[in-house]
Order: sequence, then structure tokens, then C-alpha cells
Amino acid sequence: MEDIKKHEQIVPFKMARTLIKNNDKLTIGSAGGCSQIPGVFEKLIERNQISSDNPASVQNIVIVTDRDEAGTEAEFLKSIMDILQNREVSYDGELNNGIWLTCSVENGRQQEVCFKILTLIIPFEETGALETFLLNSVSKESDYDKKIIDAGNEFVENVDPERRYLTYRRYVTKAKFDVYFSIRTSVAQFNQRQDILKGVDWEKYLAVQECFKELANI
Repeated sequence: MEDIKKHEQIVPFKMARTLIKNNDKLTIGSAGGCSQIPGVFEKLIERNQISSDNPASVQNIVIVTDRDEAGTEAEFLKSIMDILQNREVSYDGELNNGIWLTCSVENGRQQEVCFKILTLIIPFEETGALETFLLNSVSKESDYDKKIIDAGNEFVENVDPERRYLTYRRYVTKAKFDVYFSIRTSVAQFNQRQDILKGVDWEKYLAVQECFKELANI
């Protein structure tokens, strides 16, 4: 527990949860938006640099964001690479979306700490939010659900022509997601969008499997 508390103090996630199995720890955290990711990432690198004990270091870092917030992929990846260079981190190539990058840095005892970085900017092949990627994943697996999603999308695009309520594009994207799931899970009551996400077996969708397959290498 002491290790986890130190981790939470050093890494300023907006929200975080740490899962423990035997001697392995997995922390899943929200940075609070794409623009906040580089700052959190740099704190993780700092943790490895000031750590006096290799087991306390972070061994794998996975950065997940979407293209709606990330601007261009090249700009986002460059911001991560700039941190590696400024922190004098050694690495074995360039950071590419969906591919692990092996890195090393010297810790407080002048020992080499090795770790890996994986960026998942979703969807891989087009501009769009994570919600759009998930809806597209469902559409590819079910013609029936695709018709519902398409009809819902058309409704959302036209229901507020003066944009009094759907004032930002991201609101439109989230409304499309909510419309589909309000139909699909109309009997269930969800207090938060995360409850909807947790209630779906996303691992059964091929597009989701393909996108997150590199996580098997953690």
C-alpha cells in the first residue's frame, strides 16, 4: 500500500484505480483530457528517475486517447518524444502509434531502469472520437444494430439545427453514443457513461480486439 500511495502522490491522475495481482500492479488513470497527458507522462518518467529501487519503477506505460482531442497524430507523438529527450531517456527507435517503444533511464542509484511505452490513438485509420470507434465496432458485427446506429446518428445530426444544445462537435458525438445505448439498454438505468461502457462485452468485437491486441504484451 505504501508503494501505491507514493505512486498517487507523484502521478497527478484526475482519477485512478490500482489493481493488484500477486506482485504485479496495474494503475488505470485519467489525465483529464489529451492536453494533460504529456504532464502526467512526464511525472511517470520522473518516478523512474528518482526511484531508488527497480521494482518500484513503472515498467509499461500505455497512453490511450482519440483523434478528436489529439489534434494531429504527429504533433501528439512529438510531444511525448520531446519529453523523452528532455529527460535524457534512451530509446531504441521512433514512437509510432500502436507499436511498443523500449526505453531506459538512470535512476537515483545510477542503475538502468528499462520500461516500454505504447501509444493507442484511436481510431487508427480515421479522425474520430473513441465513442465513434466503439459504435463502428458494433456496426461491423451486426447489420441490425448498424441500422439503429445510422438512424440515431441521422437524428442527432438534424434534431438541433440551431445548435442551441449541441453547441460543440464533441457533444454531437457523445449524443450519438447515448442515443444508441438508450435504445439498446432502455430497461437498465445508468448513472454515468462509464456504467454503459462496463456493461458491454467489448472484447467480443473484432475491431476492438485488433486495436488493443498489443496490450497482451504487457
